[in-house]
Amino acid sequence: MKQAQRVLSTYAVDMFGIASALFELGGLVVMHDASGCNSTYDTHDEPRWYDTPSMVYISGLNEIDTIQGNDQRLVDDIAEVTEAVRPAFIAIGGSPMPNAIGTDFRAIEKMVQERTGIFTMGFRTDGIHSYLPGAGNAYVRLAQHILKRPVKQPQRPARRVNILGLTPLDFSVVGNATTLKRLITDAGFILQSSWSMGDTLDHLAEAADADVNAVVSSTGFYLAQYMQEQYGIPYVAGIPMGKQGTADWLQALRDGDTSYLTGLTGTEMREKPQYALADLNAWKTEPVYDDRPCDVLVIGEPVYLLSMGSLLRHELGMSSVRLLCPLADAPQLLLRHVETASVEPVIREECRKARRVLADPIYARLLPDEPEKFISLPHEAYSGRHYHDEMPVIAGPDIADWLRNRLE
Repeated sequence: MKQAQRVLSTYAVDMFGIASALFELGGLVVMHDASGCNSTYDTHDEPRWYDTPSMVYISGLNEIDTIQGNDQRLVDDIAEVTEAVRPAFIAIGGSPMPNAIGTDFRAIEKMVQERTGIFTMGFRTDGIHSYLPGAGNAYVRLAQHILKRPVKQPQRPARRVNILGLTPLDFSVVGNATTLKRLITDAGFILQSSWSMGDTLDHLAEAADADVNAVVSSTGFYLAQYMQEQYGIPYVAGIPMGKQGTADWLQALRDGDTSYLTGLTGTEMREKPQYALADLNAWKTEPVYDDRPCDVLVIGEPVYLLSMGSLLRHELGMSSVRLLCPLADAPQLLLRHVETASVEPVIREECRKARRVLADPIYARLLPDEPEKFISLPHEAYSGRHYHDEMPVIAGPDIADWLRNRLE
């Protein structure tokens, strides 16, 4: 029972990660689940739902089809829809019930593709893992199908940049995407592609012409490794935060510095490709930490944690900073540089030991008698749009002053 959540929420699940990654790209995304479950995604985790055209549907899985293992109705329904809308591709993934009965999504993928003639991706998602492996796998499968061979020679210093892992689940729609793109173009770079806010499928297909990849969340990490292995494109994992952090990030992009923030060399990255999602079985963890207090505890997704940790230490002068990731199924190479705990009592104890906690406001429920300890940094993948009005723009120089005022 230690793994039961009493006051905390859960992160957006793997199928939602797929839907978010592919939302703007003209494909048909089908969640194989009971009717009504799509509202969990579109009302909580997808702020683009009401003003951006998309095709994310629920299959309407019913009891008798579940008991009898009837996949034909799903195939028939998808075929009927594709005749009307002719999507650019089809993506199908599951929820806990299809996972429990062992639904073969790769077989359904082949059946749908043969029936429709449209490129189809089947994902054995389970609605239990987080959005990170879901979106990460979707990006890699899509890239394997659409990427064209590069026609431009790589340049150093780098000039052409792909942004990887840019979805509202980690950045919402408060201005982070616009800021990241502006920082890149104002520095003299060419924005080759954006995976996957504000771009098209045809444009993403030319991403292999980039000189460097900017990985701004863990969802883009597997794609970065795939593109490094296939096309030799280096990547920089990190979010530009603060004046010095932004300057360092831009310089790392020019240099193609894979070791930026992570401390891992390009050789280490190539020796351990993870885009096959070998760590998908990672689940709740309960490690033991030391009892020393810290000035600031930061809770969140690994790329965000590493970037925020750098800002706190180097620009805001915090000597004692701890980084805690509750997402045990994040890329394992990134988790090497942060602490991991996803069990509620363990996270509560870590919050109790810290002087201040930077986290989604839901984490403040762990210590209701110490609300002054928590600094609210809402995470769309965790609390949905509940705290949308409190979300700052975390990318760029201004976040340093915003954070300094709250820490003081």
